[in-house]
Amino acid sequence: METNRAAKRHHYLPQAYLAAFTNTGGRDGRFFVLDAQSGRSFITSPKNVAAEKDFNRVDIEGKPADVIEQALAAFEGRAANAIRKVIANEHFPNDEDCNYIINLLGFIAVHNPRHRTSLNRTRVTLVHQIADLLVSDERIWDHYVQKARKSGVAIRDDVPFKDVKRFVEEREYRIEISREGHVGTELRIFDKLLPVLGQRIWSLLVAPSCGPEFVCSDHPVTLVWKNRRHGPIGFGSKETEVFFPLGRKVGFYGVFEAPLHPVVKLKPGHVATMNRRIALNAERHVFSALESFAIWHEGQIRKVRCGSNPRVEKGA
Repeated sequence: METNRAAKRHHYLPQAYLAAFTNTGGRDGRFFVLDAQSGRSFITSPKNVAAEKDFNRVDIEGKPADVIEQALAAFEGRAANAIRKVIANEHFPNDEDCNYIINLLGFIAVHNPRHRTSLNRTRVTLVHQIADLLVSDERIWDHYVQKARKSGVAIRDDVPFKDVKRFVEEREYRIEISREGHVGTELRIFDKLLPVLGQRIWSLLVAPSCGPEFVCSDHPVTLVWKNRRHGPIGFGSKETEVFFPLGRKVGFYGVFEAPLHPVVKLKPGHVATMNRRIALNAERHVFSALESFAIWHEGQIRKVRCGSNPRVEKGA
């Protein structure tokens, strides 16, 4: 097992994907980054955003620590090639390229810090609830202790129940979930999500040649109700829209009902509407090749500026 390797920054959004939103369309290009929390902005390149330390690292016997990173690199490269072709010709992708794009969309939707934090919160809550139930009655505790011992689990018999109860109720323990656990859960969710995404009918949305352009964010897969509905929502929910920007001029749009044509030329207001969804869905950062971008706000197109004098990140 490898344990001494130096930590690395892993991108949860592929650099090749983010490159499509830079001024050059390449990884060496730069874009404006608007901090949705502070309103501040800076200029940088894809390598400096949407990354966390050791996000994809795993410690598995007989496997290199970056085995997930290596596997993702090959897949992300194929998906990026498919997107580049769509950007170049503004045609709906062929079946193979469409499959790569939908796979990338689905993986980004589940493999990101926000989703991981949400899963953590759910798991921790569940563990607390189970622990509280176990110590709610000494008979319940004794029953499950005996059951565990019969299955081969070694449990001490010199700790009074009252001490166990206090330990649980005062939360004198910490719950940690390994990265291997995170990645495994994300892959299982992805396997269930992919067929659902495949049931949607997809269209390519094309921004006007004269603008405005699509922006991206650190959480670019958006899912919204149609007709201003509210309430819990999922990718399998009917009467919903999924939008995923592919580049400055094109995006992928999927529904279950009332599909659009395979390729749809948008009006400026439609682009501004999608940009609003992207900006509102951001965890923190919005990426724009231009210093200002359009969003739909209170019935009209509004311009959002990325600061008059944005700072330039080192290494950009």
